[in-house]
Amino acid sequence: MRAGTRIRQLTACVLSAALAAAAVGSSPTRLVLFDDLPTGPQPMSQEEQRYLVFGEAIFDYYSDRQFSTLSGLRVNQARGLFNGDTGYAELLMGELYVSYGLPEEAEVIFDRLLARDMLEQTRAETWLHKAALHYRQGEHAAARRILEGPPVQALPEALAARRQLMLANILIDQEDFPAATRQLEQVTLTSISGAYARYNVAVARLRNGDLRNGLRALDDVMQLPPDNEEIRALRDRAALTKGLTQLRDGNFSGARDALIQVRADGPFSNEALMVLGLVNFERGAPRAALPLWMELITRHPAHESVQEAMLLAPRAFEELGAEPQALAGYQQAAVNYRAALHQVERAIRNVDQADWLPQLADNRGQQREVDPMARLARFEAAQGEEMPYLYALFASHGFSERHHQYQQITRLRELLERRQRELPALQETLTQRQQQHARVIRTGQARLQAMQQQQARLAEEAEMVHMAMSAPLDIQQPGDMADLPQSIMWQRLQALGAQPGLAPQQRRRLDRLRGLLLWDIAHGAEPRRVEQEKTARALRDETRIQALRAAAIEQLLSDAKAAENTQLASRLQARKADIATLMDEADEALAELAQQLKNEALRVLAARRARLGEQLGEAHLAIARLQDAAYTTTRGDQP
Repeated sequence: MRAGTRIRQLTACVLSAALAAAAVGSSPTRLVLFDDLPTGPQPMSQEEQRYLVFGEAIFDYYSDRQFSTLSGLRVNQARGLFNGDTGYAELLMGELYVSYGLPEEAEVIFDRLLARDMLEQTRAETWLHKAALHYRQGEHAAARRILEGPPVQALPEALAARRQLMLANILIDQEDFPAATRQLEQVTLTSISGAYARYNVAVARLRNGDLRNGLRALDDVMQLPPDNEEIRALRDRAALTKGLTQLRDGNFSGARDALIQVRADGPFSNEALMVLGLVNFERGAPRAALPLWMELITRHPAHESVQEAMLLAPRAFEELGAEPQALAGYQQAAVNYRAALHQVERAIRNVDQADWLPQLADNRGQQREVDPMARLARFEAAQGEEMPYLYALFASHGFSERHHQYQQITRLRELLERRQRELPALQETLTQRQQQHARVIRTGQARLQAMQQQQARLAEEAEMVHMAMSAPLDIQQPGDMADLPQSIMWQRLQALGAQPGLAPQQRRRLDRLRGLLLWDIAHGAEPRRVEQEKTARALRDETRIQALRAAAIEQLLSDAKAAENTQLASRLQARKADIATLMDEADEALAELAQQLKNEALRVLAARRARLGEQLGEAHLAIARLQDAAYTTTRGDQP
């Protein structure tokens, strides 16, 4: 019976008793509540232990300690606490394998779960995880078949939004925009997932050519309440997208109205300033575009919008007829482009160095004793001249995942190094414990021998006491009933009585003494017998206790000798070899990932260098054009 039901029944009984007492006017009585409930510690069932351990795993999981979560699940799986019947633990383990980039292990778990009878919602969640596994591997067709199938229809609302967003991304990638729109429209707009879904609806409609409904969806996103920074950034992105769309459509007024809603300190402010300047320039108002571009060129020169504005601002001066200011602007742009090219060259040299990625993966200001799988290194906190030019690369999902794997392997290698440094101390401790163990065994064996000898003496004494006692108390055998002084006195009287030639008077005196001694012996015989029996029992008990102690020590010594055969030294040596092998494998994986990341970074920097070269050439051509025009005008003014 559950505790809640038991408490409700007890409460009902107490109320009934109180009402009955009040009705008959009886005298108040003392009630004892819950006197039958246990007060001591109660053993936990296996299911209670499972939920307790799983609760700890969930706490570690949401505390960004995924490695501890997976380790705890694996340990308790080896102990038999988690097995094929604990689908919730299997599902969490499969999700961890997916996040760690171990698709084969995850798919084995998901297939095993789907082959079992389980709750409909749990089955749906398992199918969703399997679809996410295919999605991350780029197998969009397999993921779409799962996400559109009936097994995932039983998902709760939060996971249903995740399914619809994932399916919509696949449909957009396959250019099935109407189907993507239908999926995204089912997500509630009030949640963050709904806000992203509404933005994706706008993207799908715009890419499908539905300009009116796409702009309407962007307006819905722009009107969301700015509850948090994520929503505010999404609002800015929607406004920027609307402005670009209106600019391409030739609606300068609508583009301007959308772009002025982008925050000046938001993540899309540079793009918004450049596009808003283009809107003003395209509608024939270069004077209105000029302040925007002049503000933009004061910002970090690594941003593409800033670099574009370096050429657009002098162009606006040209349209206003201010050729000297335009020439100075082009000359300053050339200087800035040349400086940016030097910075990109230095960035390429930095990326080509061996310690570039370790420095990038280093979490400055963070504790080192952390979960090796936690996402701690953020690109925004990284330092280096190449970082402003690699922000687009860091926004790539593939590069981010590979860099995350690089971080994880780096952390795991640090963990292996720590264990490798601990092994000598463990081996030294083992040697000391073995030496101490040998000394303790020798001491124990000596004590065991002494105790066995003492036990033999006690057994002998107990036997002698037992043999010294006659079974019945017979006055005809006064020696068996007397204590030591009485026994000595009795023997003396017997010896005196046996002497020949005693006078009758002396013999009568001896008889009286013998009678008195017999009375004294008989009077104290019963208490002495009780004392003798008590002494004999005490000796037997002490002998038995000594035997138990000796047996316990003998068992301890036997266990200690058996413990010497654990081969712990060879196991530690084997772990040392395993750690060395794992470190070699980690080094190989790090080298491979480092080369991939370095190639991607060099590719992006090379593209940026080429673009800067083109912009520098455009700036020089504009300078030459203005100088030629000024020279021609000057020659034409001469008589």
